[in-house]
Amino acid sequence: MSEREKLDLISTLNKGLKQSYENLLRRKAALNQYMVFADKNGQPRVVSAREALAEYENKRNS
Repeated sequence: MSEREKLDLISTLNKGLKQSYENLLRRKAALNQYMVFADKNGQPRVVSAREALAEYENKRNS
């Protein structure tokens, strides 16, 4: 596998992961569910999926 093919594969995987994450946020937000994230100290942090989706979209559009 050439270096170009490796870079293309990594790019494709990253796009797929981002799309999957966005789909998860949208699905959970529609169901009024929560997401669990780890804070900077590794402690769990529970956030509404709607809040997480809004934050994700703000970062993506910035």
